[in-house]
Amino acid sequence: MPEKKSKTRQALKTAQNIAASIRNKRKVGLPPGSIMYTGENADAPISMQLFAYDEDGLKESFPESPQKAIDAVSKNGTTWINVDGVHDVVLVEQICKHFNIHPLTIEDIVSTRQRPKVESMEGYLYVVLKVLEYDEEKASVGLEQISLVLGPDFVLSFQERPGDTFEPVRSRLRAGRGRIRSAGADYLLYALIDTVVDNYFVILDRIDERADQLEEQLLTDASKENFDTVYHLKREMLTIWRSVWPLRDVMYRLERGDFVLIQDQTQIYLRDVSDHMTQIIDIVEVTRDLLKGMADLYHSTVGSRTNEVMRVLTIISTIFIPLTFIVGVYGMNFEVFPELKWRYGYLFVWLVMIGLAIMMLIIFRKKKWL
Repeated sequence: MPEKKSKTRQALKTAQNIAASIRNKRKVGLPPGSIMYTGENADAPISMQLFAYDEDGLKESFPESPQKAIDAVSKNGTTWINVDGVHDVVLVEQICKHFNIHPLTIEDIVSTRQRPKVESMEGYLYVVLKVLEYDEEKASVGLEQISLVLGPDFVLSFQERPGDTFEPVRSRLRAGRGRIRSAGADYLLYALIDTVVDNYFVILDRIDERADQLEEQLLTDASKENFDTVYHLKREMLTIWRSVWPLRDVMYRLERGDFVLIQDQTQIYLRDVSDHMTQIIDIVEVTRDLLKGMADLYHSTVGSRTNEVMRVLTIISTIFIPLTFIVGVYGMNFEVFPELKWRYGYLFVWLVMIGLAIMMLIIFRKKKWL
């Protein structure tokens, strides 16, 4: 059954990769700034959520159209528009054009195979992140691209599909806890990035628990099923590593103070997120080493079992070599065999063969070959 599930997962991933590859090929030859969705969530529900707030209050709404979202933008405070469903390129384009977002940035938003990065453009900052999602039943890690656009008084966030990644930030805004309402848009950007990074710890803890369970199982049962699970987890950790490693450079640039839209007070908090990224990378590398060690343990155990079987077969063969020789001698068709006429000849041959076998077993035991 686990093998069947594993094959189903592989078939599903292959189908998704083929579909994404076809969409990517359609972009070949198109001019820069051509807006075409290339992700795997073309059927995800589309929705928008808007928060317009300042130190004194908050307005939350769910605009039904880009124009209604634009009309609800705060004139004095900070506005956060979250869009679920970047496959609706018309909606994304209309929202972005209102905030004077460059076509190349819009192209990157709907092209969901971007590496985590940060780009400074005229009037705004563009950040790409990867959100991890762990499926306990399938023991697989999913990736979702999140694009963040920071302006002087606004933040735009674009997600491939609806999710609760940013729910902690929404709760803080509604409750007015901390300095999130009194601070500017750059602090909101920090809060969103911090939530994504904190989610990495949750996912890695789950994988680490699974890895510990697998290690115990391998020590007692080095079955191919357990090895397949280890191999699957190794692939998942490689996926995670590809997502978190570039993010380290993103955080380094954000905390360094290269961008005018990020205030000095916010850089202090970004340094804290950067420290978290260092811890996450350490955890990823340690877990990858652990899984590699488990794979080596499996191969070593299988090799040891094979050697044990070969040792037993060799001992059996060694014992039977002289016995086969004796049987072969007395199986020859010569007419003159004095022992054949001896009354106790048959019994004597049996005693000799049994004695040889016992003697060889004693020798093997003394040599500690048994």
